[in-house]
Amino acid sequence: ALPIYGIEMDKRIEILMNNLPDDMDAALLSGYDILRYYTRQSVPDSFLMVTRSSAWFFASPFCRDKAGNIEDVVYVEGNRILPRLAEILEKEKDNIKTIAVQADQMTVAKLEQLQKIVPCRVTADGRLDEILYQQSCRKTAEEIQAVQDAQDAADKMFTEVLNYVHAGMDDMELQKIVGVLLRDFGSQRASFDHVTGVGVNTSMPHVRPDGTVIQPGDFVMLDVGATIDGYGSDMTRMFAVEYADDRKREIYDIVRQAQKAGCDAIELGKPCCEIDRASRDIIGRAGYGQYYMHGLGHSIGIPVPRGPRFNQTDRTPVFSGLIMTVEPGIYLPGEFGVRIEDMLYIGEDEIRNMAHSTHELIIV
Repeated sequence: ALPIYGIEMDKRIEILMNNLPDDMDAALLSGYDILRYYTRQSVPDSFLMVTRSSAWFFASPFCRDKAGNIEDVVYVEGNRILPRLAEILEKEKDNIKTIAVQADQMTVAKLEQLQKIVPCRVTADGRLDEILYQQSCRKTAEEIQAVQDAQDAADKMFTEVLNYVHAGMDDMELQKIVGVLLRDFGSQRASFDHVTGVGVNTSMPHVRPDGTVIQPGDFVMLDVGATIDGYGSDMTRMFAVEYADDRKREIYDIVRQAQKAGCDAIELGKPCCEIDRASRDIIGRAGYGQYYMHGLGHSIGIPVPRGPRFNQTDRTPVFSGLIMTVEPGIYLPGEFGVRIEDMLYIGEDEIRNMAHSTHELIIV
């Protein structure tokens, strides 16, 4: 590893250093998730600047206790971060003539402000975003374990929450219980804005609770995730309250078959769109293709600006190190919807479902 003032450089930062192209002298990183990926710390309103041999972390003095403990980077304290950045770049102007920023994190106003204050060229052409993605999308054993721990917390929550659900409670109360249970089982924060739908609202793929009261015979949709060490899980499960009629059972079984087909179709080198097709064809043959209006799945882990998706157009060959979701659905307007979702780790020697909650239709 490369030394910085006698400190051994973190491997992730070293990889980024080695991947900077010849015309990119430095990379300026911002955003909660990507900074946590490289520093393993959660420090708000901060920047990480990386060159081919050095790294600086710019943060408020109010974050001294956290930021001061980050290994392998030079901590730069200051109430006004951008002027401190400009000072460093002025000292390094013979070595840093071009600095790249993340296109997905940098607003036009912030980019213009940065261009005015720093003594070098600033580029936001998207190449840095791609470099960060190519590194972070291939999960290490440490990252896989963090995602698995998050999924385990979600599985435990799902098993427990079934004991609380009953006709007469509303979806907002249910979402509160889900949040408390996730915390109880080790989640450090929600991995996304959870979907909690009941009754007819389950026909909307990304419904949020609105006070709808659960009625006997309703489907309940929980699309939830935990977060452990910065890595999130994602799982969707359905269940019925008191009973499920024949139509609900029919649709649920079609989605369950489609979900299994999608999982079974995953293999290294296969284009993502073919995996989507394996699942989508089952729903189409059953006569519900028009009611399946999203892709089969997406990548999981540290949020990134782009990545392979299981959908109808992405021809990216599946590669090892990915964690992907498989989540087909049927959504009948004015009636109900069904979605079943798992995360799968795709390795060189195994493709493993990380979720353990049953796919059988549960009646509570």
